[in-house]
Amino acid sequence: MLFLTRLAFKNLARHRNRTVITSIIIAFAVLSYILYDSLIGGMIEMSYATITDYETGHLQVMTREYWEKETEEKELPLEHLFTLDEELEREIQEVEGFLAASPELNFQARLGNGVDELPVIGKGIDPEAFGRVFALEDRFVEGSMFAPGENRAILGKRLADLMDLAVGDYITLLVKDKDGSYNTIDAEIAGLVHTSNPNVNQNIVYLPMDIVAQGLNTPGEVSKVIIRLENKDLASKLARELEGKLKGIAGNLAVYPWDEMEVVTFIGAAEIEKQLIFAIILLIGAIAIINTVILAALERMGEIGMMKALGLQNKEVVYAFVLESAGIGMIGGILGVLMGIGGVWPMVKYGVDFAGLVGMDMASFGLPILGRLYGVWNPAGFAWVFIFVVIISSLSSILPAYWAANKDPVKTIYHR
Repeated sequence: MLFLTRLAFKNLARHRNRTVITSIIIAFAVLSYILYDSLIGGMIEMSYATITDYETGHLQVMTREYWEKETEEKELPLEHLFTLDEELEREIQEVEGFLAASPELNFQARLGNGVDELPVIGKGIDPEAFGRVFALEDRFVEGSMFAPGENRAILGKRLADLMDLAVGDYITLLVKDKDGSYNTIDAEIAGLVHTSNPNVNQNIVYLPMDIVAQGLNTPGEVSKVIIRLENKDLASKLARELEGKLKGIAGNLAVYPWDEMEVVTFIGAAEIEKQLIFAIILLIGAIAIINTVILAALERMGEIGMMKALGLQNKEVVYAFVLESAGIGMIGGILGVLMGIGGVWPMVKYGVDFAGLVGMDMASFGLPILGRLYGVWNPAGFAWVFIFVVIISSLSSILPAYWAANKDPVKTIYHR
């Protein structure tokens, strides 16, 4: 067996051209997988950051009835609100890794500019608390945040462009208050923002909490409290702990982590598509590897016949060929991993400027990219694709080697 092992590895150097060509094919298959994995992984991370930084936070406290209406019926009900008192605030602030909390009073409205109307989501906020939870302050393209009590509003630049609005213009929000009566909220545009979150850019209007409460007839009530944590990965655990503590204060309150939000689970479902594309990339690489290895085996029929004539058994011939193919897979895999490291490093450090490459703002098309898209390191992906190509290289040589080894040695030696 040692002799066959040495023979297999000698063949790698003896058939240098075939080894180099096959290894390069394998290396580029590995490189393609690693680069795509890094880029898509970075996009998914940016998607999660875009949602938590501008929309969901890490934890949300609300009534169970409100959650069901919001997630299942796509409504923002005013009959399932709650009061944020001192005891509730204290329990929220004692959550492990607590950074900040921001109450919201959400409602559905029609935004009018005097000529046209659009359906929008209104959010009554405390500007100071909101700024500690969400990263909106650095995304103003015009104007600035309003102060409590001001009849002023913030909206996305894209929404403003659709409605032909600018800072200083007045808007009217047609709303239905808690009693079911129609009312209007008039406000001056204080600022326009542009973020990597398309929902913020084109669907949401922010106003002071007290102005919204007055227009909706919901004094002192909020729809939800959004919490920001030091570590978002602990959100599920902390949600269960906080919900247990809140049962003694208000039994109908529930706490939901960011990864249970519908928009986040949608992104999670998109990872299935990612895996499908990965599978296609690997399949293409596998076909190239299998094709090359099979052709190499068929070209060496005479060599296989000579090995049989020297007394080697079928399983020994197959072992030598499988080991040689595994060696080619390892060489190509190592080369591909090294090339992948060289390709991923600049993507992680410097990113890819998609806006500069395509000459347009990607966030306007629903992609969570504002500025540069950065890749991510995924050591598990490196290991997985390396193991995959070695296994494929090894398995692809078994059938042609068995087929050749089963033939008559004389006929195999004179095979053309």
